[in-house]
Amino acid sequence: MPAHPRIPNPQEGELQLFAYDLRELGEGKVSVPWIAEHEETSVSKAALYAALSGTRLPKRETVSTLLRWWAGDPASEDPDLDDYYIEPVWSWIDRLPRDHEGRRLADHWRTRYQRLSRDVVGERGFRPRAERVAIAVPPEQQRFIRELNDLLGKTRLEDELWLLLGNLSSRVERYLAGKSIPTDQTCWMLADRLASFVPDLDRSDRLDAARRLILAAEVARAARVRDRRIARGGRTA
Repeated sequence: MPAHPRIPNPQEGELQLFAYDLRELGEGKVSVPWIAEHEETSVSKAALYAALSGTRLPKRETVSTLLRWWAGDPASEDPDLDDYYIEPVWSWIDRLPRDHEGRRLADHWRTRYQRLSRDVVGERGFRPRAERVAIAVPPEQQRFIRELNDLLGKTRLEDELWLLLGNLSSRVERYLAGKSIPTDQTCWMLADRLASFVPDLDRSDRLDAARRLILAAEVARAARVRDRRIARGGRTA
């Protein structure tokens, strides 16, 4: 992604209008490279820039990251109000004081993004389904499985999945078998649950474990999309 992505035309549709307004929101505020390099940022600079181009629907983690610095106020957040295991992506909004203007503005943008996401997904629903193809578990997904296995191993209860995870155990068995990949929200929930069985993990370690799992899952999903495209004879890049 170039350092200066094309300016979206707000007349071309809701997605372009959202990206255009998001760029306007960031005018005069901290730059994308600054946000990307911040120690609390887990989204790449390329993804942040892509969200400002209006070419595709950005992930909510990407939008939330930009909004935290452009609509919110990290300096006013109260870390004692952190509820990241319940709603990790937007938890920073709840850390703002109740009467803070940034909370109202952030809520407005979150609602706008959610509506945009529903509209875009709805439009995709009218497209014909892609041909189903069988692919092997890609190396990136195997790395995700190892990451999940490592976290399970730290509990020393990996042979007692039901005790660890209850009714989530069957889903985790599918993840470990390479049959599916959890959502980001599920990754946070799994990391929180598993970390609770590892006494020597502090809050920072739990966050790090969750972020590693989310990143591994994100890369694994992209790899499966790539390999399906290759299997269908489509483009490789």
